[in-house]
Amino acid sequence: MKYLSCQVSGMTRIQLLILIALASLIIVLTLPPWLEYRKVSQADIDVDMIAEAIKKYLKHTGEYPPKLSDLITNPGVGGWDGSYLESIPKTPWGGSYQILHESYKVCIPSNHARVPAKYKLGGISEISRVYLEGRQGEKHWW
Repeated sequence: MKYLSCQVSGMTRIQLLILIALASLIIVLTLPPWLEYRKVSQADIDVDMIAEAIKKYLKHTGEYPPKLSDLITNPGVGGWDGSYLESIPKTPWGGSYQILHESYKVCIPSNHARVPAKYKLGGISEISRVYLEGRQGEKHWW
């Protein structure tokens, strides 16, 4: 009589530990860049939204807002047509955005303490948006 032998193969504890170690290593190496990407993406969306609100403000009032809070509360300017933003967002790093009138930019200020230097105003990968439209706005992109 022949007996059929079934051999059940499973994972040894060492193999399981190696698998957990590799998965942990992958997570540790990929999580920081992914978190930074999320913050940069949110900041990019924020400056774009603020720049669009400034353009609407200009269209209604004929002038640019002197400060970001003028997009939320009426500064007493003729033509102001309600809130252009529900609130001024904070940067993903916890600070405030800034308007630079001389270069027509909404940006992260260069004195922001927690933002990586390359994303601050004037940095290599600066997060900002020019709100001046047309050919005139093209010269302020850099």
